[in-house]
Amino acid sequence: MGTHEDLFDAPADTGSDNPFASWAPATGGTAAPVTPVPPRVAPRPAPVPPLAPEPALEPALEPEYVPEEPAEGFPRNGQSGFRVSQEVADRLKAYRQEQELTVTEVVIMALDHIAEEIPAAMDRAKTPARVQPRRSRFAPRGEQGPLKGTGPVQRWWQPTRDDVRVLREMATEAEVRDKPGVLIAVALNEFLPGTFMNVAGDLRRKLQGDPAAVIPGELALSRAYGVSREVARQTLTQLHVEGVVPVSET
Repeated sequence: MGTHEDLFDAPADTGSDNPFASWAPATGGTAAPVTPVPPRVAPRPAPVPPLAPEPALEPALEPEYVPEEPAEGFPRNGQSGFRVSQEVADRLKAYRQEQELTVTEVVIMALDHIAEEIPAAMDRAKTPARVQPRRSRFAPRGEQGPLKGTGPVQRWWQPTRDDVRVLREMATEAEVRDKPGVLIAVALNEFLPGTFMNVAGDLRRKLQGDPAAVIPGELALSRAYGVSREVARQTLTQLHVEGVVPVSET
């Protein structure tokens, strides 16, 4: 029986029952080096194409600029202003409430009332409502004052485009083209009841239509029109100034 060293000196036998046979070095030299496996790299995502630029929005078109009318009487934001005296404003309110009318309707009625005699109506508005005696050495006063019916009280109406066109034509005839509100004030003063200008206008048309008509006195005039004696007196005075009624020598 051999010693343990004999076991290590024996040739390698891969087919024997020698438990140490697998320790023998492999034939053919050293083992080939192991080739490293490269790490798995995730594929890069496909590049995203850049977004197409959005088309530039066209600027919103602003509404056509319409310059404001410099004068009162023409529309502004659908309404048009005019100025009258406090007395005319009170008569306008009373009349439209009594007749259940709007301011616009009354304005149109008043303008129609003087449509056939616009220059004469403007002259009457310039005439002082008093008589200068013929024998006076002094000139009449008041002709350079404000027109009758005009004043500081603001009122509004709503004309259509056609209304504005007609008003502009009438204001041109009245020589107040840039101030049609003046014509409206004069027309209202002559048209609205409750003043001597309204009574004088009606009496003037009757006397001019019938030259033989009898001129009433203050009392008869006040009763016929339902006005005070003072309004009747002012009416006759106005007609005296206009030359419709003869001026007294006294």
